[in-house]
Amino acid sequence: MRRTDLAWTDWPAIEKFLKDELICRAAVHDEPYPYITAQSFTFVGDALLIHCSRFGKFARAIEANPHLTIEVDRPVALLKAPKGQNTSLEYYSVIARCRAHVTHLAKDVIAHQNQALDKFRPEKDYTPIEEGAANQIIAIRCVIDEMTAKKRILADGQYSPPGQPRAPYLRYPFASGATVSGLPAEAFDKNRFK
Repeated sequence: MRRTDLAWTDWPAIEKFLKDELICRAAVHDEPYPYITAQSFTFVGDALLIHCSRFGKFARAIEANPHLTIEVDRPVALLKAPKGQNTSLEYYSVIARCRAHVTHLAKDVIAHQNQALDKFRPEKDYTPIEEGAANQIIAIRCVIDEMTAKKRILADGQYSPPGQPRAPYLRYPFASGATVSGLPAEAFDKNRFK
């Protein structure tokens, strides 16, 4: 990482961030350009769980080459500095280089999906996934080979690039994004349908 001052190495905080975020971007090999798509995901420590239609471009690309890169980010605030009319962002960003382990068997897809659903349905009140639905998708366990993280947050003293005077940035926070922790408690009430 070129900007070592932006390196984010607080692994418990990174893990919490990954467990809270909802959408990742997954890039796979394709010709002549990489193919990238937004995916819901679940972080499980050594891997990210995603799924897709077994009949689409993403599935074909994964079958051809199991290496993929996954990126997760969260914009925090707009930064404006009077010197040089500089404008920037506060943000968190994680990039994981992974190897895809693909599951096709319906019973294994169902087990994978149940593990992934725990993030969104910790109350475990969902109806079982039907085999017919499981036969339409592949489950992908993206095992992390390498992960790097960056953050730029003024509260942590990360202002101007090294070697430049500290610019007096003005900070304009964005509205909170969609996160699991941002949902109300009733979203996880196991008795809400009774």
